[in-house]
Amino acid sequence: MNNKQEPVLPARERLTRYMEQRVMRKTPERYEVLRVVEMADGIFTIDELAGLMREHAKFQVSRATLFNTMEMLSDAGIVIKHMLATAAHYELRVDANPKAYTICRQCGTITRVSVGTAKLALQNLRVRYFGREDTIVYIHGLCRKCQARKSHQIKKQQKTRKQEKS
Repeated sequence: MNNKQEPVLPARERLTRYMEQRVMRKTPERYEVLRVVEMADGIFTIDELAGLMREHAKFQVSRATLFNTMEMLSDAGIVIKHMLATAAHYELRVDANPKAYTICRQCGTITRVSVGTAKLALQNLRVRYFGREDTIVYIHGLCRKCQARKSHQIKKQQKTRKQEKS
């Protein structure tokens, strides 16, 4: 198997090809949403994208247009759609390298982490009769702030119990 990665075409060109293959209209709204998505840093929700559109877009689009365009960009392989418990989150697909995220079950914070040494193992992971497109690992738990908050609450409860016994 050849491990060389194909050069990734610019997102705008991939979008144009996708729409041409499906005989879809190439609207300025679709390209504007893509332009703003390219400005986003990491994972974002539709609400966060709407905020970015208000700040950076040359013109505004409806929420329905945002939802529909993000679905199309996901289908086209331009963005990754993360289906998380709270809501769908999106991220610009830059390359096919494995990705890993921590998700705090308390506050919902999502952080991308370096896959480091696990990268090679994840890249070479094969599943029989399945054509892998992306390798994404989600690690659920508590972030540092929520761990500290929980630890503080436990200590406070223990102190209260000791005082009640006295």
